[in-house]
Amino acid sequence: MEDKFLALETSLNTILDANAEKDARIEELEKVEEYAEGLVNLPEEKKALLKAVMKAFERELFDRKISEECIEGYYRILKELLNMEQGWKGKKCIVYGNNWLSDEIENKMRSKNYIVFNWSAVNPDYLDEFDLYILCDEPLKIYGISGIEDKEKLVKLWDYLKYKYVVFPNVYETLMNLEKAAGDEIRGIITGGRNVSYAIRSNLLHINSISVANRSQDVFYDFKLFCQAYESMPNLEYVIIGLTPYSLRYDTSKSKAEWRRCLVYYPVVETMHNCKGSEQLIELYKTEQAKVRRYFETGYLESLFDLFKEADHKPEAAGENMVFDDAALTQEMTEHHVREISALYNRPYTDILLQNRVLLEEYVHFCNMKGIKVIFFIPPYTKWYKEHMKKSYYEELMSTLKILCPKYDAQLIDMMNVSLPDGCFRDYANVNDIGAVKVASYINEVLENK
Repeated sequence: MEDKFLALETSLNTILDANAEKDARIEELEKVEEYAEGLVNLPEEKKALLKAVMKAFERELFDRKISEECIEGYYRILKELLNMEQGWKGKKCIVYGNNWLSDEIENKMRSKNYIVFNWSAVNPDYLDEFDLYILCDEPLKIYGISGIEDKEKLVKLWDYLKYKYVVFPNVYETLMNLEKAAGDEIRGIITGGRNVSYAIRSNLLHINSISVANRSQDVFYDFKLFCQAYESMPNLEYVIIGLTPYSLRYDTSKSKAEWRRCLVYYPVVETMHNCKGSEQLIELYKTEQAKVRRYFETGYLESLFDLFKEADHKPEAAGENMVFDDAALTQEMTEHHVREISALYNRPYTDILLQNRVLLEEYVHFCNMKGIKVIFFIPPYTKWYKEHMKKSYYEELMSTLKILCPKYDAQLIDMMNVSLPDGCFRDYANVNDIGAVKVASYINEVLENK
């Protein structure tokens, strides 16, 4: 197959050659126009400039007194228009997307000696002329990637990064923090879901601890992340197992996040617990991971997280000084909150209830065998929340904890019945910074009375 990029470059070089015959230069000029229109997809203003330059080029070649200086000037303009400043002898890639990632990857691939094209300047009919295609955004139809015949050349970098941190950056940051905190100094681990991540701030506790609590995190992933931490923290003394009234009926695979959240955890826990169709998803992830790592080193991929945050995608902050005000709720807001709580407490999953009871006991048993003190923690809630929640879920949880606590010498800090003013909450279900100080005082008292 003819390499049209090299053919175009050869034609341009022939035109530039002052020693070439005029007829040969004119013949090559016609080829330049044909190749240029086929290979690139210029916006209207640049198309107009290309035509103007070609006509000027043609006039110079037909002129008996050829101005080689002018021809060189036209040549430079054409090279810039056609993205030829570095020449086209080498590997060529298209970068798809117009965002924080695509700009970075264009520069990165140039540093790897690729000739880089932005997708918007490429003619879709000539995709097979390129060596590599890097997708830095959602695979929208406008990118025309379905026209790429050799799928092995297509690297879906966005999809890979999406399940490392784009979908749920907090989980990725948690894993990074775990890696940084590894060592002898950590004495306590905090696990749990969203409510727990707001309620317990490790910096307020009187022992050196780290939190691996994240929103949409169930008992299974709590335990798995604890085990991940335990491997690198030999002097652990405590684990605070944060639970919500509905924890025993909650499973990440059945949440709104579904498989997206499960796939975020997969690189660490190597399973997608209870996620249907996970085998196919895992295989797709591994395939894309292998392709991505073929072109980008691990350290570089990790550094992209900082760019992601700088691009206004900061992970959710744990402590915001917002204040919940029951009296300020509009009818519309009230109805919205009621629907949210109804969804949380509408989990008729008896199988999940039974699984989580077993998992929770396995979690506590593991800690007990390792000499790690277990403290169960249930965060405080607003009066408004408690009026709208399903009490039977809380009762199920309490009956389980009443069995586990004496059996494994565990302690329970139940703040469900602690009445904190609305000023301690950022919204109807989560404490703010003031509330977190109150929570810390309860936990520290237990830690000091060991």
